[in-house]
Amino acid sequence: MTFKQIIAGSALVCGILLALGIGTRAQQTSDPGSRSEPGPGDSVSTTDGAPVDAAVIPADGFTFGERFKIYGESFIHPQSVIGPALGAGIGQWRDTPHEWGQGGDGYGLRFASGYGRSVIARTISFGVAAADREDDRYFPLNEGRVWRRTRHAVVETFVSRTPSGGTMPAISRFAGVYSAAFIANAWEPRSQNSTGDALERGSTALLSSVGWHVFVEFWPDIKKTLHHGH
Repeated sequence: MTFKQIIAGSALVCGILLALGIGTRAQQTSDPGSRSEPGPGDSVSTTDGAPVDAAVIPADGFTFGERFKIYGESFIHPQSVIGPALGAGIGQWRDTPHEWGQGGDGYGLRFASGYGRSVIARTISFGVAAADREDDRYFPLNEGRVWRRTRHAVVETFVSRTPSGGTMPAISRFAGVYSAAFIANAWEPRSQNSTGDALERGSTALLSSVGWHVFVEFWPDIKKTLHHGH
């Protein structure tokens, strides 16, 4: 087993074990400072950070049409471009894969690959979540200590809500990012199309979701700070 496979596999196992542990809770009532359901006028976010009106789409269930609307709108959300753009920039800096070279053409190929994986991951996640009735949106705490909110953002990456208000492993997210990572082997050059490379891509995508959730959690505070600074 290569080093890439060890790292990627370890990240996956840790995520699944964490999700299974959190998923045993039937209700999120142990922390009196957290709200398991959004209140009137609260804004929640999809896994992509897109704002959703909680009064229109309740947390305890979606119709297929509501799910499809969120799925469609996710492709015009900034994260759908920012993620692949940053990933392409890192790949350009590392010259990975080297077969794609440098310059505008190289960056374009890397961006197209990242965006393609994003489209595939979102589509698979949408289908799985609709089938098992997951609610994979991210619900920010928007209050409390920094560590508690950061932990919330990390944990919520690995769990989804159930229609009854409990939690379960975020099967749709795992299925989406890792399926897309392996499907991408079809167009990745030989130096980047092994099983280890696919596991690394999937784990990187999963960890980037953690980073995005942390950003969404603290973005209101960042905006307030920037506003008061002017």
